Amino acid sequence: MTLDVKKLFCGLKSKAPKTPAAIPDFNKKSKIRSKRSNPSCTYNIEFDSRKQWPQCADIINIIREQGQCSGCWAVASSSVFTDRYCIERAKKGLKTPVSDPDNQSSDEEILSCTLPNYGCNGGAPWDAWQYMKNKGVVSGSNFEQKTGCKPYSINPETDGPVPTPQCVSKCTNSRWSIPYKNDKKFVIWTGGIPGDMKIPEIVKAMKNEIKANGTITAAIDVYTDFYHYGEGVYKRTNGNFVASHSIRIIGWGTQTCSGRVQPFWLVINSWGKQWGMNGVFMIAQGSNECKVEAWGADFGTPKV
Repeated sequence: MTLDVKKLFCGLKSKAPKTPAAIPDFNKKSKIRSKRSNPSCTYNIEFDSRKQWPQCADIINIIREQGQCSGCWAVASSSVFTDRYCIERAKKGLKTPVSDPDNQSSDEEILSCTLPNYGCNGGAPWDAWQYMKNKGVVSGSNFEQKTGCKPYSINPETDGPVPTPQCVSKCTNSRWSIPYKNDKKFVIWTGGIPGDMKIPEIVKAMKNEIKANGTITAAIDVYTDFYHYGEGVYKRTNGNFVASHSIRIIGWGTQTCSGRVQPFWLVINSWGKQWGMNGVFMIAQGSNECKVEAWGADFGTPKV
């Protein structure tokens, strides 16, 4: 996989745009998986949004696959909105079945309609959350399911780079019965955690937000060895910088190996279930590994 292809699997820009990134095809080639854990290591999950809100576990467990479109910023933001919509309903005693396509927000709409419109060339989660607050977001499933108002139209198996889907104010799924305007869900409040605080303060703020309201949109700098992640707590061991990448943090815990304790963040990626631990990974916490703390976090409260 070339560096240009690797970049397609990322796509995070700062508010003043930085380097875009990309995504690998993990189906077509054998993977050399890095050894990040060993049998002597034990893991203690201290907080997991799926356990805290079990009614939303199936929704949080949805693993997105952005394909070779640098749209991680949109996919991560949309998936956190989906998680938090379920969590806000759970707080009110309401059920949010994963089988109902209306309960999954459209990655495609955020990707194609958020301004400034960089789309598959990268973007910023903050802008995505502002779009959901001001314009709302319709429903939309992944590429395979093809349901909801605006399902994801980018085939994960298509070699990139791929063009950004056109922003249209209508449902792209002709079989969807709910009108576009009636399908909209909104964010009533947006917030963030700045990355310029001291690392322990950032860790505390991120934990407090996740514990109170659920998953958050965060980010890391990606290096070439990350593409070969297989299991355990990730720490960069080698490789060159590729690009910055938006992720979804769902919890945290500790890894203990030979008496040595390593805190970690529990994270869901957007590279499909073929990557990592069925789409999930752990990354070292509290040491600003790959700038996971320095990038800060973005989130919001969906209207229920």
